[in-house]
Amino acid sequence: MPRQFLKNILLAIVACGIVAPASAQTAAAPSNDPPVRRWLDVQQLTLYTRYRNIENSAGVTTADQLQYKDSIRARFNVDAKKRYTLNVGAFSGSSFVSSWDNWGVGTGGPFDGHDNYVKQFYASAIPVNGLELQGGGIYVVRGEQDEWISYDDDGFIMGTRASLKRPKDVWFDELTVTRGAIGPLSRPNISDRWDSFKHPNYTQALAVKKLTSAVAASVTYERLPVAGSTTGADLARAAVTLKLSRPSPVDTVRYEEYHRFNQHEASGFAVWADRAVSKHLRLQGGYVTVDQFYGGWNADRMQNGRRVFELATMPIWGPFSASIYGTQAFHSDYAITIKHRYDVFIAYDALDSLRRARIF
Repeated sequence: MPRQFLKNILLAIVACGIVAPASAQTAAAPSNDPPVRRWLDVQQLTLYTRYRNIENSAGVTTADQLQYKDSIRARFNVDAKKRYTLNVGAFSGSSFVSSWDNWGVGTGGPFDGHDNYVKQFYASAIPVNGLELQGGGIYVVRGEQDEWISYDDDGFIMGTRASLKRPKDVWFDELTVTRGAIGPLSRPNISDRWDSFKHPNYTQALAVKKLTSAVAASVTYERLPVAGSTTGADLARAAVTLKLSRPSPVDTVRYEEYHRFNQHEASGFAVWADRAVSKHLRLQGGYVTVDQFYGGWNADRMQNGRRVFELATMPIWGPFSASIYGTQAFHSDYAITIKHRYDVFIAYDALDSLRRARIF
């Protein structure tokens, strides 16, 4: 990690603290949080295991295995108001679309030493209410989109971001601009991506609006890198989410789409609905289509093709939960990496246990 980069981050944090308005420097209100949370916020600490079976359009089983996953997200607070922070994300997995390692049971075998990396590390500053500035190894933001046709939940960017969340002043609930280098798909370790600051290849402008308490929408423009191209591809995205009340047969409906204007012009979309059948079971299902040349940025459970999917999630006990996922792709005139796929997950929310014990 370059010393100059860390020096610049620290100087920026100090400078922001100096020029922050008086309201940002007032003493924090009394809190019942554990003392350690003044300095350290652990936002996610989850352990997973899953069995997956994947068959491609040639009828070949490409995966039939047990895997595990660990996810840690945390921030270190410079000031008591938590306006100036250092944020870190550490995950298993060897790529932009993967945060899973093999147990060694089934196909593939275990990875040597296993893949666990710091994939995100960035400084964040909120100099005035509603304005956040980020710089470093940052997460992907998507507005009302999800990972089905945009970017995998495990994705990473090296760059800078400014987000404005002042709907009373600008009508939109969120306006975000990101500039940096996205990916590469096969280089998850942030220590291998510092040089990509010098070669930005990704631009995003995102607007989000909650039209009512039940309707939210987002629109996005992006410039995305394309292999073999020096200019990249221009994409527009839009998504809308509807929250429905009973007696509606579903709780949530989302429609999202994208259109790529160059580099193999094409479109894709997804529509899905979910419903809490009871406090013990939530069901989700829908239809997704992603074009042949999308580039593999979206969820590893989807990738390209036309398909239906189903997802069931249920609590087991306390911090443990389980999910069952399945997808079936329709016939296409090009090769599909995922024609059939079935996953069974078990998740353990370790953070929930630590918070109940008032450790974090």
